[in-house]
Amino acid sequence: MKKEILNIALQNVKKEVPLELLYNPKEKLDEVITIIYKNQQFHFVIELRKEVRQYLIAQLEEKSRQNKHVLLVAERIPTKVKEALREKKIAYMEANGNMYLERDHVYLLIDTKKPIQITKEKGNRAFTKTGLKVLLHFLIKQDLVNQTQREIAEYTGVGLGNIPQIIEGLKATGYLIPLNKKEYIWENRKELLHRWIEGYQTILKPTLKNKRYQMRVPWQEIQLNEGIAVWGGEAAADLLTNYLRPENFILYTNEVQANLIRNYKLQPKQDGHLEVVELFWNNEFNQGTAAPAIIIYAELLLEGGKRNNETAEMILNEYIQQNL
Repeated sequence: MKKEILNIALQNVKKEVPLELLYNPKEKLDEVITIIYKNQQFHFVIELRKEVRQYLIAQLEEKSRQNKHVLLVAERIPTKVKEALREKKIAYMEANGNMYLERDHVYLLIDTKKPIQITKEKGNRAFTKTGLKVLLHFLIKQDLVNQTQREIAEYTGVGLGNIPQIIEGLKATGYLIPLNKKEYIWENRKELLHRWIEGYQTILKPTLKNKRYQMRVPWQEIQLNEGIAVWGGEAAADLLTNYLRPENFILYTNEVQANLIRNYKLQPKQDGHLEVVELFWNNEFNQGTAAPAIIIYAELLLEGGKRNNETAEMILNEYIQQNL
Protein backbone atom coordinates (compact mmCIF):
# COMPACT_ATOMS: atom_id res chain seq x y z
CA MET A 1 0.00 0.00 0.00
CA LYS A 2 2.69 2.49 0.99
CA LYS A 3 4.90 1.70 -2.02
CA GLU A 4 1.83 2.35 -4.15
CA ILE A 5 1.53 5.80 -2.56
CA LEU A 6 5.22 6.45 -3.27
CA ASN A 7 4.98 5.39 -6.91
CA ILE A 8 1.82 7.42 -7.57
CA ALA A 9 3.29 10.49 -5.85
CA LEU A 10 6.45 10.24 -7.93
CA GLN A 11 4.50 9.81 -11.18
CA ASN A 12 2.38 12.88 -10.45
CA VAL A 13 5.34 15.02 -9.37
CA LYS A 14 7.21 14.10 -12.56
CA LYS A 15 4.36 15.57 -14.59
CA GLU A 16 5.41 18.95 -13.20
CA VAL A 17 9.12 18.63 -12.39
CA PRO A 18 11.82 16.58 -14.17
CA LEU A 19 13.19 14.54 -11.29
CA GLU A 20 14.02 10.91 -10.60
CA LEU A 21 13.75 8.94 -7.38
CA LEU A 22 16.21 6.08 -6.93
CA TYR A 23 15.63 3.27 -4.44
CA ASN A 24 15.74 -0.50 -4.30
CA PRO A 25 12.12 -1.71 -4.31
CA LYS A 26 13.18 -4.97 -2.67
CA GLU A 27 14.55 -3.15 0.36
CA LYS A 28 12.64 -1.60 3.24
CA LEU A 29 11.72 1.98 2.46
CA ASP A 30 13.19 3.40 5.65
CA GLU A 31 16.64 3.43 4.09
CA VAL A 32 18.31 6.32 2.28
CA ILE A 33 16.86 7.12 -1.13
CA THR A 34 18.08 9.56 -3.75
CA ILE A 35 16.28 12.32 -5.68
CA ILE A 36 18.02 13.47 -8.86
CA TYR A 37 17.13 16.95 -10.12
CA LYS A 38 19.11 18.79 -12.81
CA ASN A 39 22.12 16.49 -12.32
CA GLN A 40 22.15 17.12 -8.57
CA GLN A 41 21.65 14.27 -6.11
CA PHE A 42 19.83 14.69 -2.83
CA HIS A 43 19.83 11.83 -0.31
CA PHE A 44 16.93 11.37 2.09
CA VAL A 45 15.61 9.05 4.75
CA ILE A 46 12.06 8.39 3.60
CA GLU A 47 9.03 8.46 5.90
CA LEU A 48 5.99 6.85 4.23
CA ARG A 49 2.54 7.49 5.67
CA LYS A 50 -1.03 7.03 4.52
CA GLU A 51 -2.23 9.84 6.78
CA VAL A 52 -0.30 12.58 8.57
CA ARG A 53 -1.07 14.20 11.91
CA GLN A 54 0.46 17.30 13.49
CA TYR A 55 2.46 15.32 16.07
CA LEU A 56 4.53 13.68 13.31
CA ILE A 57 6.34 16.96 12.69
CA ALA A 58 8.30 16.68 15.95
CA GLN A 59 9.47 13.17 15.03
CA LEU A 60 10.63 14.29 11.59
CA GLU A 61 12.37 17.27 13.15
CA GLU A 62 14.18 14.93 15.54
CA LYS A 63 15.40 12.83 12.60
CA SER A 64 16.61 15.99 10.91
CA ARG A 65 18.56 16.94 14.03
CA GLN A 66 20.37 13.60 13.73
CA ASN A 67 22.00 14.89 10.53
CA LYS A 68 19.45 13.10 8.34
CA HIS A 69 17.47 14.79 5.60
CA VAL A 70 13.92 13.48 5.72
CA LEU A 71 11.42 13.12 2.87
CA LEU A 72 7.81 12.64 3.97
CA VAL A 73 5.63 10.88 1.38
CA ALA A 74 1.92 10.58 2.14
CA GLU A 75 -1.41 10.10 0.46
CA ARG A 76 -2.53 13.44 1.84
CA ILE A 77 -0.94 16.08 4.11
CA PRO A 78 -3.15 18.68 5.85
CA THR A 79 -2.49 22.29 4.86
CA LYS A 80 -1.31 23.36 8.33
CA VAL A 81 1.10 20.42 8.49
CA LYS A 82 2.55 21.34 5.08
CA GLU A 83 3.05 24.90 6.25
CA ALA A 84 4.87 23.68 9.37
CA LEU A 85 7.04 21.30 7.32
CA ARG A 86 8.08 24.12 4.98
CA GLU A 87 8.88 26.32 7.96
CA LYS A 88 11.24 23.62 9.25
CA LYS A 89 12.57 22.86 5.72
CA ILE A 90 11.40 19.24 5.81
CA ALA A 91 10.77 17.90 2.29
CA TYR A 92 7.49 16.22 1.38
CA MET A 93 5.47 14.70 -1.47
CA GLU A 94 1.75 14.05 -1.69
CA ALA A 95 0.14 11.41 -3.88
CA ASN A 96 -1.55 14.14 -5.92
CA GLY A 97 1.83 15.58 -7.00
CA ASN A 98 2.18 18.43 -4.53
CA MET A 99 5.72 18.61 -3.19
CA TYR A 100 8.29 20.74 -1.38
CA LEU A 101 12.09 20.47 -1.43
CA GLU A 102 14.58 23.13 -0.32
CA ARG A 103 18.25 22.17 -0.34
CA ASP A 104 21.56 23.39 -1.71
CA HIS A 105 20.19 26.39 -3.61
CA VAL A 106 17.30 24.33 -5.02
CA TYR A 107 13.74 25.34 -4.15
CA LEU A 108 10.81 23.29 -5.46
CA LEU A 109 7.22 23.90 -4.41
CA ILE A 110 4.03 22.55 -5.97
CA ASP A 111 0.86 23.23 -3.99
CA THR A 112 -1.95 23.49 -6.52
CA LYS A 113 -3.18 19.90 -6.84
CA LYS A 114 -6.44 18.70 -5.33
CA PRO A 115 -6.28 15.74 -2.89
CA ILE A 116 -6.76 12.25 -4.29
CA GLN A 117 -7.67 9.05 -2.48
CA ILE A 118 -5.75 5.90 -3.27
CA THR A 119 -6.49 3.47 -0.49
CA LYS A 120 -9.72 2.26 1.00
CA GLU A 121 -9.81 0.14 4.12
CA LYS A 122 -13.48 0.07 4.92
CA GLY A 123 -14.36 -3.05 6.80
CA ASN A 124 -10.96 -3.53 8.45
CA ARG A 125 -11.99 -4.20 12.04
CA ALA A 126 -8.49 -3.74 13.46
CA PHE A 127 -8.85 0.04 13.34
CA THR A 128 -12.38 0.48 14.63
CA LYS A 129 -13.13 1.64 18.18
CA THR A 130 -13.14 -1.96 19.44
CA GLY A 131 -10.18 -2.97 17.32
CA LEU A 132 -8.09 -0.10 18.65
CA LYS A 133 -8.86 -1.14 22.21
CA VAL A 134 -7.60 -4.66 21.51
CA LEU A 135 -4.65 -3.35 19.54
CA LEU A 136 -3.40 -1.35 22.53
CA HIS A 137 -3.18 -4.61 24.47
CA PHE A 138 -1.31 -6.27 21.60
CA LEU A 139 1.17 -3.38 21.45
CA ILE A 140 1.91 -3.62 25.15
CA LYS A 141 1.85 -7.41 25.41
CA GLN A 142 2.82 -8.78 22.02
CA ASP A 143 2.54 -12.48 22.98
CA LEU A 144 -1.14 -11.97 23.81
CA VAL A 145 -2.01 -12.56 20.15
CA ASN A 146 -0.91 -16.19 20.49
CA GLN A 147 -3.33 -16.96 23.30
CA THR A 148 -6.76 -18.38 22.54
CA GLN A 149 -9.35 -16.00 21.17
CA ARG A 150 -11.44 -16.50 24.29
CA GLU A 151 -8.47 -15.56 26.48
CA ILE A 152 -7.81 -12.46 24.37
CA ALA A 153 -11.45 -11.41 24.65
CA GLU A 154 -11.48 -11.84 28.43
CA TYR A 155 -8.15 -10.04 28.84
CA THR A 156 -9.15 -7.06 26.70
CA GLY A 157 -12.77 -6.86 27.85
CA VAL A 158 -14.35 -7.03 24.38
CA GLY A 159 -16.81 -9.48 22.87
CA LEU A 160 -15.38 -12.79 21.65
CA GLY A 161 -16.87 -12.33 18.18
CA ASN A 162 -14.65 -9.30 17.55
CA ILE A 163 -11.33 -11.08 18.01
CA PRO A 164 -11.09 -13.12 14.76
CA GLN A 165 -12.11 -10.05 12.72
CA ILE A 166 -9.48 -7.88 14.40
CA ILE A 167 -6.78 -10.51 13.80
CA GLU A 168 -7.84 -10.82 10.15
CA GLY A 169 -7.58 -7.05 9.82
CA LEU A 170 -4.03 -7.06 11.17
CA LYS A 171 -3.11 -9.89 8.82
CA ALA A 172 -4.63 -8.06 5.85
CA THR A 173 -2.50 -4.97 6.53
CA GLY A 174 0.67 -7.02 6.96
CA TYR A 175 1.24 -6.40 10.66
CA LEU A 176 0.59 -10.03 11.63
CA ILE A 177 2.28 -12.92 9.83
CA PRO A 178 0.96 -16.46 10.47
CA LEU A 179 3.62 -19.01 11.45
CA ASN A 180 1.05 -21.81 11.59
CA LYS A 181 -2.63 -22.20 12.43
CA LYS A 182 -2.16 -21.00 16.01
CA GLU A 183 0.90 -18.73 16.06
CA TYR A 184 1.75 -15.32 14.64
CA ILE A 185 4.76 -13.02 14.47
CA TRP A 186 4.61 -9.23 14.28
CA GLU A 187 5.91 -6.93 11.55
CA ASN A 188 6.45 -3.15 11.60
CA ARG A 189 5.30 -2.67 15.18
CA LYS A 190 6.69 0.88 15.38
CA GLU A 191 4.64 1.84 12.34
CA LEU A 192 1.66 0.10 13.93
CA LEU A 193 2.17 2.12 17.12
CA HIS A 194 1.86 5.40 15.25
CA ARG A 195 -1.08 4.12 13.29
CA TRP A 196 -2.71 3.30 16.63
CA ILE A 197 -2.03 6.85 17.83
CA GLU A 198 -3.75 8.24 14.74
CA GLY A 199 -6.73 5.97 15.35
CA TYR A 200 -6.78 6.83 19.04
CA GLN A 201 -6.98 10.53 18.22
CA THR A 202 -9.63 10.33 15.50
CA ILE A 203 -11.69 7.21 16.27
CA LEU A 204 -11.30 5.88 19.80
CA LYS A 205 -10.79 8.83 22.14
CA PRO A 206 -13.78 10.85 20.86
CA THR A 207 -16.03 7.94 21.88
CA LEU A 208 -14.70 7.61 25.43
CA LYS A 209 -16.78 9.02 28.27
CA ASN A 210 -15.20 12.19 29.59
CA LYS A 211 -15.99 15.17 31.78
CA ARG A 212 -14.08 18.20 33.02
CA TYR A 213 -13.39 19.11 36.62
CA GLN A 214 -11.50 21.65 38.68
CA MET A 215 -8.99 20.31 41.21
CA ARG A 216 -9.30 21.95 44.62
CA VAL A 217 -5.88 20.74 45.79
CA PRO A 218 -2.55 20.32 43.93
CA TRP A 219 -2.58 17.17 41.79
CA GLN A 220 0.32 15.62 43.74
CA GLU A 221 -1.83 15.68 46.91
CA ILE A 222 -4.68 13.66 45.38
CA GLN A 223 -4.58 10.07 46.66
CA LEU A 224 -5.88 7.93 43.81
CA ASN A 225 -7.63 4.63 44.42
CA GLU A 226 -4.89 2.23 43.36
CA GLY A 227 -5.69 0.04 40.41
CA ILE A 228 -8.81 1.89 39.27
CA ALA A 229 -7.56 5.45 38.68
CA VAL A 230 -4.36 6.63 37.01
CA TRP A 231 -2.89 9.86 35.71
CA GLY A 232 -2.38 10.22 31.98
CA GLY A 233 -0.73 12.83 29.77
CA GLU A 234 1.60 15.39 31.30
CA ALA A 235 1.07 14.43 34.95
CA ALA A 236 1.85 10.76 34.23
CA ALA A 237 4.86 11.81 32.17
CA ASP A 238 6.17 13.79 35.14
CA LEU A 239 5.74 10.74 37.37
CA LEU A 240 7.80 8.60 34.96
CA THR A 241 10.51 11.10 34.02
CA ASN A 242 10.52 13.98 36.53
CA TYR A 243 11.17 16.15 33.49
CA LEU A 244 7.87 17.89 32.84
CA ARG A 245 5.88 20.42 34.82
CA PRO A 246 2.24 19.55 34.02
CA GLU A 247 -0.10 22.24 32.76
CA ASN A 248 -2.85 20.03 31.31
CA PHE A 249 -4.25 17.15 33.35
CA ILE A 250 -5.88 13.84 32.39
CA LEU A 251 -7.21 11.28 34.84
CA TYR A 252 -8.33 7.83 33.62
CA THR A 253 -10.93 6.07 35.74
CA ASN A 254 -14.40 4.53 35.61
CA GLU A 255 -15.41 5.81 39.05
CA VAL A 256 -18.75 7.57 39.36
CA GLN A 257 -18.88 11.33 39.78
CA ALA A 258 -19.91 11.18 43.45
CA ASN A 259 -16.72 9.27 44.25
CA LEU A 260 -14.58 11.68 42.26
CA ILE A 261 -15.98 14.64 44.16
CA ARG A 262 -15.74 12.97 47.56
CA ASN A 263 -12.44 11.10 47.25
CA TYR A 264 -10.40 13.39 45.04
CA LYS A 265 -11.84 16.81 45.95
CA LEU A 266 -12.89 17.53 42.38
CA GLN A 267 -15.47 20.09 41.34
CA PRO A 268 -17.40 19.67 38.06
CA LYS A 269 -16.56 22.60 35.79
CA GLN A 270 -17.11 22.84 32.04
CA ASP A 271 -13.76 24.56 31.42
CA GLY A 272 -11.87 22.88 34.27
CA HIS A 273 -8.21 22.04 33.78
CA LEU A 274 -8.67 18.32 34.60
CA GLU A 275 -10.21 15.96 32.03
CA VAL A 276 -11.53 12.69 33.49
CA VAL A 277 -11.64 9.99 30.80
CA GLU A 278 -12.98 6.45 30.72
CA LEU A 279 -10.29 3.84 31.47
CA PHE A 280 -10.45 1.21 28.71
CA TRP A 281 -7.49 -1.15 29.19
CA ASN A 282 -6.62 -4.04 31.49
CA ASN A 283 -5.60 -2.63 34.90
CA GLU A 284 -2.57 -4.91 34.82
CA PHE A 285 -0.93 -2.36 32.53
CA ASN A 286 -1.13 0.49 35.05
CA GLN A 287 2.23 1.76 36.29
CA GLY A 288 1.38 2.62 39.88
CA THR A 289 -0.66 5.82 39.54
CA ALA A 290 0.40 6.33 35.92
CA ALA A 291 -1.29 5.04 32.76
CA PRO A 292 0.51 2.67 30.36
CA ALA A 293 3.48 4.29 28.66
CA ILE A 294 1.87 4.11 25.20
CA ILE A 295 -1.11 6.13 26.45
CA ILE A 296 1.20 8.75 27.96
CA TYR A 297 3.34 8.86 24.82
CA ALA A 298 0.27 9.35 22.61
CA GLU A 299 -1.18 12.11 24.79
CA LEU A 300 2.11 14.03 24.82
CA LEU A 301 2.46 13.86 21.05
CA LEU A 302 -1.14 14.91 20.50
CA GLU A 303 -0.82 17.80 22.97
CA GLY A 304 2.40 18.94 21.28
CA GLY A 305 4.96 21.51 22.35
CA LYS A 306 8.74 21.25 22.61
CA ARG A 307 8.88 20.01 26.21
CA ASN A 308 6.10 17.46 25.61
CA ASN A 309 7.83 16.14 22.50
CA GLU A 310 11.15 15.82 24.33
CA THR A 311 9.45 13.95 27.18
CA ALA A 312 7.59 11.71 24.73
CA GLU A 313 10.91 10.73 23.15
CA MET A 314 12.30 9.84 26.59
CA ILE A 315 9.28 7.64 27.34
CA LEU A 316 9.50 5.97 23.93
CA ASN A 317 13.16 5.10 24.44
CA GLU A 318 12.86 3.94 28.05
CA TYR A 319 9.47 2.25 28.25
CA ILE A 320 8.21 1.39 24.74
CA GLN A 321 11.03 0.86 22.24
CA GLN A 322 12.14 -2.53 23.59
CA ASN A 323 8.71 -3.99 22.94
CA LEU A 324 8.37 -2.84 19.31
